[in-house]
Amino acid sequence: MSKILNDPIHGTITLHPLLIKIIDTPQFQRLRNIKQLGGCYFVYPSASHNRFEHSIGTCFLASKLARQLQKRLDEDIEKLEKDEDDEKKMYATKLKKAEMTEDDKLCIEIAGLCHDIGHGPYSHLFDRMFNKAMKEKDPSTVEWKHEEVARKMIVYMIKENDDLKKAFQNKFGADTERKTEFIKDLIDGTKKETEDKARHYMYEIVANKRNEIDVDKMDYFARDCHGLGMKSNFDHLRFISQCRVMFSSDIPEETTIAVRDKEEYNLYELFHTRIGLFRRAYYHKVTKAVELMFTDALVKANDHLLFKNNKGENIKMSKAWEHPEVYEKLTDNVFDAILIKKDPNEDMQKAQELINNVYKRKLYRLVDDTLPVKKIKAEEDRMKQLLLQTGLTEDDFAVQKITFSYGREDNNPITSVYFYKKDKDIECFTGKPSKKTSLFLPSENF
Repeated sequence: MSKILNDPIHGTITLHPLLIKIIDTPQFQRLRNIKQLGGCYFVYPSASHNRFEHSIGTCFLASKLARQLQKRLDEDIEKLEKDEDDEKKMYATKLKKAEMTEDDKLCIEIAGLCHDIGHGPYSHLFDRMFNKAMKEKDPSTVEWKHEEVARKMIVYMIKENDDLKKAFQNKFGADTERKTEFIKDLIDGTKKETEDKARHYMYEIVANKRNEIDVDKMDYFARDCHGLGMKSNFDHLRFISQCRVMFSSDIPEETTIAVRDKEEYNLYELFHTRIGLFRRAYYHKVTKAVELMFTDALVKANDHLLFKNNKGENIKMSKAWEHPEVYEKLTDNVFDAILIKKDPNEDMQKAQELINNVYKRKLYRLVDDTLPVKKIKAEEDRMKQLLLQTGLTEDDFAVQKITFSYGREDNNPITSVYFYKKDKDIECFTGKPSKKTSLFLPSENF
């Protein structure tokens, strides 16, 4: 039976029964205890939203975009088939290969729902900062991403919950394993070589590797702005309403999501919002101080706070990503577990001190900052040497390299977006250089 939820961002959300089965598992419910914005919560008191509600919001937008694409696809096929132009009739025949089934739409919704199921304590603090810090301490540490863990967690979640396993089998039958693999590929945007290129646009809905414009970002920009008390000028509902499936101009057999050309400036608003969030919230100096202290605490506690896997072995936090049964226990509550653990070890005592210092607002202080445009690594090394000359050791400070971009390093992401004109049914084209849109936009370095 479907369920109706109320969301502060999207309003009324109706979810398929299989989505409810996924939500009602321990592996998904743990997202209630993982802050969406990590250390930002210590700077912006209202930024208390979690990965749980963001995942449901992403699922909703994935459904909305998928259904808009199929609706427009049906309209385009019907219109082109009636045209007297043979080229347009052939295009309609090609478009038929891109049609979604109801199972495809459900898989896209599941991918949106489960895309963040691989996050750990304080979200990116765990898979980026802690992972990197452990790599510096122990070069043998394997670097990983939360999308990789999500792939493992989905398989583990289905295996561990009999009701969910049965629901998957009832819905997909003998195709269950293939559909599960399809869901995992949708989460990280991996297009299989064996997949029909006419279906490639589906991989741009949840995780768009082509231009970084996907429903994940649409939800978290809107949700983060709401939680932070900021404004976003990007209208994601308008954007979705203008999307359609087309064959790309550079790879004629491959489909992509194209948007109406007049939406170009609206997309610049999306990336402007992105940079604003990074400057004012995600990379705020106090956010970074808190996250550095929590990272140091996790590194200190790593050898002492151990978890049992299914074989009864003791697993460290840095190795938990390889063991879903351990990883599911790791939420923001791990910091409370460190605090209450009775352990005389000096590292454990230091970890507890660091966490208490965050709570008491005794934070790491910003010493200095600099704004190099290029040769950032050289500037990082120079700052380290200046600090070491004062008598400090490398354990006394951290140099943080902060990069702001429109999402594709120094490239303009709009030039990777496909647009169409109102009166052109079978032609799409990539975005033009920014100076042809507005002189107020960056011209070279994004």
